[in-house]
Amino acid sequence: MTDEILDEGPVEGVDVAETEVSEEAPEDASEDAPEDAPAAEDDRSGWGEIEVDGEVYLTPPALKSAFLRQADYTRKTQELAEQRRRMEAEREAAGAHVAARARLHLLDEQALALEGLDWPALEAADPERARALAERRQALSETRERAAFDLARREHETRMANEAAEAEAVMATGRALSEQIEGWSPALAADLADYARSFGVEADELRQINDARLWRILHRAHLGETLARRLAEADRRAARPAVRPAADPGRPGGGAPGLDDRMETAEWMRRRNAGGLRERRRPRP
Repeated sequence: MTDEILDEGPVEGVDVAETEVSEEAPEDASEDAPEDAPAAEDDRSGWGEIEVDGEVYLTPPALKSAFLRQADYTRKTQELAEQRRRMEAEREAAGAHVAARARLHLLDEQALALEGLDWPALEAADPERARALAERRQALSETRERAAFDLARREHETRMANEAAEAEAVMATGRALSEQIEGWSPALAADLADYARSFGVEADELRQINDARLWRILHRAHLGETLARRLAEADRRAARPAVRPAADPGRPGGGAPGLDDRMETAEWMRRRNAGGLRERRRPRP
């Protein structure tokens, strides 16, 4: 029965062509789909890239702006925390230094008080007390020596740490300026230092400038003044009259006598008189 149905001709009322078109419709739909793709890509024309943990992501402008604000806030928060930690460490170090100085001063006062005793009279009157005070004086001397050595060592370590931090700050500033200023070099830094000293800035003050922004401002000022000086010199050269060699009438191709209103008066008169004299001496036909 099934074979008979399949072998029968076209079903009445059904157009075969329409059936074939409807079967091909999905292919047409699939062909039209790529035409909408550029529109979707165009919607991302204003998108930007952000980097998170080494991975780069494509984000819309609003999300990128929010991410950058958050990143800037995080960076500033970390910088503030680091600044507070550094200030706290410096405060503790300063307090320890003051305490060590005070202890050393107290030991000096105690040793000075013992040195002021009348030791011969004390030994004669009370030998036991004199011996105890002598031991006390010796202990104070040893304690004072250790305290002075420890204080000197800490001061040396602090000085070396400060110098290392300053050197690192200078190197970091140099690296930043080499990226921000074209042609940055030690020679350019020396020129900027000379330029700053011309305004009364001391060398110690320059060494304390570790902010790349301040060096960029100094560079802009130096560059602007240098450019203004060169332009002024070019204007002076342009306004200066150019002295051209006078044409020789006797030379073939020579033009009029070598007189020029831009010449000095004496030179102009000398050439004019010399030309008139040659005209009078020329034989007449």
